Amino acid sequence: MRNTSTLLIASILVALCLPALAKFTTQDVKCHVCKAVVSEIEEEVAKVDPKKKIDVSGFRLDANGNSVGKSVPMAKSELFLSEVLEKVCDKMDDYLRATYKKTGKFTLLKIMIDGKMNPESSEVDFVQDDDLNKSLGHYCLEFIENYEDIVMKYFKEETLNEHLDIKICSEESEYCNDAPIQEDYEFDDKDEL
Repeated sequence: MRNTSTLLIASILVALCLPALAKFTTQDVKCHVCKAVVSEIEEEVAKVDPKKKIDVSGFRLDANGNSVGKSVPMAKSELFLSEVLEKVCDKMDDYLRATYKKTGKFTLLKIMIDGKMNPESSEVDFVQDDDLNKSLGHYCLEFIENYEDIVMKYFKEETLNEHLDIKICSEESEYCNDAPIQEDYEFDDKDEL
């Protein structure tokens, strides 16, 4: 009798959890990790004073022995971005897998925002996985290892693209299937086609 009730409880738990687990794939998780990484880097870049510069000349001298200097904004420097990339995967510990209660759509939810509980947490069901979300950090490290140069390229640009997550996670790395950004089309002054 005890085995039957244990089996029944286990079957019910599997039946309740299986639909939530089946709604997303490893690729979905990797896509959301990529977007979270881009978002975290954007946050770190935004924290830096835009007036703060760093010398990247490498202490070169010109023909007269004078120091030749070049400075770039701190947030655009390879040194700063490398430090951010080294630490960004640690932030994956702040995220949990979840599905929205209304739609069942998968998301990675950052638990704390500005020191407070994420207001969206009441709108989702958290999904427990076997590795206690350690795979999020692994997927992050995999992404950084494979696409560090691309991430650096986009974050070094003079002005950041408004849709960096789509540029990096869909168009460059193909982790996501978001539609590419369409450039605005300029119509001619003609009334007819």
